[in-house]
Amino acid sequence: MGRAPIPLEVVDDHNRALDFIYTLIARKKIPFSGLTLVHYDSHPDLAPPPDLMIDQFSDRRLMLEELSIADWILPAVYMGHIARVVWVKPPWSTQIETGTHCIKIGNSKGKLRVDSGLPYYVSDPDSFGGNLRDTKEFELTVLPSGQPIPTLTAPWILDIDLDFFSTRNPFKSILAPHFTKLHNLFAFQPSEGSPEKVAATRRQHLEALEHSCLSDPELEDARVAVAQDPEITELGGLFYVAQQTELPEHASSEDEIQGMVDEVREMVGGEVEPAAVTIARSEGDGYSVDQTLEWTQRIVVEMLANLWTIKHNV
Repeated sequence: MGRAPIPLEVVDDHNRALDFIYTLIARKKIPFSGLTLVHYDSHPDLAPPPDLMIDQFSDRRLMLEELSIADWILPAVYMGHIARVVWVKPPWSTQIETGTHCIKIGNSKGKLRVDSGLPYYVSDPDSFGGNLRDTKEFELTVLPSGQPIPTLTAPWILDIDLDFFSTRNPFKSILAPHFTKLHNLFAFQPSEGSPEKVAATRRQHLEALEHSCLSDPELEDARVAVAQDPEITELGGLFYVAQQTELPEHASSEDEIQGMVDEVREMVGGEVEPAAVTIARSEGDGYSVDQTLEWTQRIVVEMLANLWTIKHNV
C-alpha cells in the first residue's frame, strides 16, 4: 500500500490553521504532542494572546474565537502540541534575528507570557513577563528564505502564509501622511539592563505615546481616519495602529514570487514528508497583495502536489 495523502487546508485568517491542526489531532491523524511547525510567513505570529486566560486554552471553541493572526502558535506550544518552531522569513522581515533561540513561556497572573530578552518580546508590554509559573521552553529557529532547514524528523507540519511571498502593511495607507512620524515615535530603542528593566522602560515610553495619540493636534486627521473603522477603534484606535508601523511591506514581482516558491521546494523537498500542510491566504486582513494572490496560491499548491500526494481537507 502507498502512503496516505497528506492533508492540506487553505484558510484565510492564519489563526484558523490551528483549528485544522486541532481537528487532525482529535481524529488521530497527527500526534498529540512533539510536533515541529515550519512556518513560512512575513510575520512571526509568535506573540502570546494578550487577554485570553490560560485556563481557557482547554476550551477549544472559546480559544479559537479569541486568538488572532499574531498569537495563534504559542497556546499550542504551551499545551504541549508543538515542541519546536522554525520560522522561515523573507528578506524584508526583521522582527526576530536569525538563529536558534530557547524561548521560555509560562503563567503570569493567569495569562500566557514570554520571558525572553529578544526585542520582539521586550518591546511589547503584552508579551513579556518575568517570574513566570508553570513554565515551558521550546526551540525557535529563525531562518532566512533559501537557507537549509536543520534536519527535520517526523512529525512536522508545513505552514505557509501567502504573504510570505509578497506582503502589505494594511495600516500604512490609514496613517498617511503621518506614517513616517509615527514610525519614528514608536520605533523600539533598546535600553540597558535586564529584560525586565528594558520591558518596563518600553512600557513607560508607550504610555507617554498613548497620551500623544489622544491629544496631539497634528494627528487629528489621523484620529479621524482611524475612527472610520469600528474594528480598529475597538482594538485601541490610533494608538493601536501606530504600533503597527514596524510591520514589513514588500510588493514582489511575479519573477520574485516564482523564485521564492522554488526556494521553498528546495528547502522542504528533501525532507521527510510533513504530517500536514496549512496555507493561509491573509486576504481579509489585508496583508497579502491582491494582484498576485490567486496566482501565488495556484503555483504554491502545484509545487506541493509535485512533491507529495496531498488531499484538501480531511
